[in-house]
Amino acid sequence: MLQFIFAVLCAGGVFLLAGVTRNHGWTIADQLCFQGAAFCDNPSLIVFVGSVLVIVAAIQLMVRG
Repeated sequence: MLQFIFAVLCAGGVFLLAGVTRNHGWTIADQLCFQGAAFCDNPSLIVFVGSVLVIVAAIQLMVRG
């Protein structure tokens, strides 16, 4: 679960960086934003999902412990 949360938060960071550097000469950012324009325009969606996953994981750890 923790690896999945880490991957989601890293994806949010990648889309945030790509959204900021779009149309500034970074071809990878341009291609990424072409493929996932919704995530480049609003990367906070991915970060919100990651935050919800962190809360769910914390609750699971408290219930198990």
